[in-house]
Parts: sequence; structure tokens; C-alpha cells
Amino acid sequence: MIDYDFVDSFAREHAEARGWVIKEIAYDPYNATQFAAKLEDDGYECVEIRQGVKTLSEPTKSFREQVYAGNVVHNFNPVLTWALGNAVTRQDHNENIMLDKSKSTQRIDPAAATINAHVRSIVLDSGSVYDDRPEGEKVFAV
Repeated sequence: MIDYDFVDSFAREHAEARGWVIKEIAYDPYNATQFAAKLEDDGYECVEIRQGVKTLSEPTKSFREQVYAGNVVHNFNPVLTWALGNAVTRQDHNENIMLDKSKSTQRIDPAAATINAHVRSIVLDSGSVYDDRPEGEKVFAV
């Protein structure tokens, strides 16, 4: 069971402490629409991200390419490290991919959240963040 009040207060406290400006909150509509409605009432922009191959294939491939290119900076958060180690992809007959919870032996939620954030980074970028960065600068911090 998810304690949405805890999630809400945790996110707000960390955003305030770190000076983050939250542009939008992405969420999986499965069991979270009421929580998203509350956040929208509080003034946040909430964006639904369906957890399916149609939504997640391109961003999963793109994120993997950015990892291989050395553009992803990982702060060695132990929970994210663990989740990324657990992550397994599945591929359909059209070579679409997405993370597959049923094939993973442990939890992958932080890895899935990272891909969800990447979905929105692709949509929000008018161009490519990789084109405008100084040589050698990393783009993602996860």
C-alpha cells in the first residue's frame, strides 16, 4: 500500500530543501488518479504516463543509448542502483521494448520512474539537449 500523504510531503520537503522548481509531476494512472487530482488542486501540473510499450519503447531505447554514450550521471543512490540491477526489458515482434516487472526478480520501481522522467524530458525538449551541451558535459542526473 502506498502512503500518498508521505509521498507528497517527502517530495515537497526535498524540493524546498534543494531549491527545485517542479515543472510537472508524471504519474501512472493505475491507482494514482485521485492523488494526481489532489496535486492538481494544489497547483501542480500532472501528466499521465501510461505504462505500455506504445508510451515507453522509444524513451527506454533512448535512455539506454544515453547510458551507453556516457551521458547519464548516476549519484550511486543505493536504491536506484539496486532497481537498475533488477531491471529486465521485454521486446515484442516489432522490436519495441519496455521494462518488464514480471521478468524482474526484485523491484524495479525507481528504474521505471527514471524512464518515466525520460519520457517527459523527450516531450519537453524542443530540440535535443545533447546538441547544446558543452563538450564532455553529462546531461542526466539520476
